[in-house]
Amino acid sequence: MEDVLLGLPKIDYDRTAENVVEFLTNRSYYPRLYDICMQANPENLKSPSLSGMPGGSVGNSNEEKMVKYLYAKAIVDGVSQTIDKGSNELKVVFSNVTGEISSVEAMQTLHYEKSRYYLIRKRALNEFADILEVQNLHCPDLHVYI
Repeated sequence: MEDVLLGLPKIDYDRTAENVVEFLTNRSYYPRLYDICMQANPENLKSPSLSGMPGGSVGNSNEEKMVKYLYAKAIVDGVSQTIDKGSNELKVVFSNVTGEISSVEAMQTLHYEKSRYYLIRKRALNEFADILEVQNLHCPDLHVYI
């Protein structure tokens, strides 16, 4: 089903919020990309040595490492830009989801009771998906459409 006004598909806001949490917390997604970006150093890549002897390996492992690093960096930068551009609620919810602060600390910071905090949390997670999607070509669309 599409939004009549803009012709855009309708978004499932509950499932989108869950998808953002999965992206930010599952070791297969953002945490892994963050580790790759922080641990890899393109300056450590060495030029292949030419010995004049035919090699047995196919491809260029340095090139593959650089591509992986650049891909990870693009997404990590996109997440950072998303947080910078997002609302204060988004910043606090991001800190809570990534484990920097507890849910209680997030509620206290935003001055919300539990029920109101979880409504704001869902809205902030959807805001994250909206902003991340347009940061660069490599950032994923985390929306779940109806």
